[in-house]
Amino acid sequence: MIRINLLSVRQIKADIGRLHELVIAGISLGLAVALMIIVQVYQTIRIYALEKEQESLSQEIERLNAQSKLVQDLEQKVKALKDKLNVIDDLSKKKVGPVRVMESLSLAIPQRLWLTEFRESGGSLTLNGMALDNQSIADFHRALAASPYFRDVDLVETSHVEQQGGAPLKKFTLRSRLLYQPPPPPAQKAGPAPPTKDGGKR
Repeated sequence: MIRINLLSVRQIKADIGRLHELVIAGISLGLAVALMIIVQVYQTIRIYALEKEQESLSQEIERLNAQSKLVQDLEQKVKALKDKLNVIDDLSKKKVGPVRVMESLSLAIPQRLWLTEFRESGGSLTLNGMALDNQSIADFHRALAASPYFRDVDLVETSHVEQQGGAPLKKFTLRSRLLYQPPPPPAQKAGPAPPTKDGGKR
């Protein structure tokens, strides 16, 4: 009878199975490590790209802030220049305006009328005077209303003043708004061209 020792064969198969398991475990572990490395590399690249983008955005913000500050400085300079021009224009109006107002007022006064008081406050004018008749007061009122330096001319009151040894006088009070710098007159439209001798237009 022949005897065969099968223990060594089973031992060999068991060793081969364990070897296969170790190989599979090693491969799995290697794949896991490789995947972790890939993920880490990707995250590192992504973080680097985001940091570069953040740096670029920060530089762009600083550039825009510098430009914004420059614009604000220019706006302040423009405003300061406008304020200076307004002051100069206002001084010019105050210098020239009263002269023209008094000239216009002098031209509006009729021969039979004279003023006794000229009072102006905040653009509101009060005129007191005397006249020989009501017609002179009416003419004065109409002349002031036609002047560009006087607006809303209103005859407040008139009264009789008796004089000893003379004709009675008319005392009056006028009020109006005073414009030292009246608005320019509206531009007039040009009319049609006059016809020529042959009937055509020039």
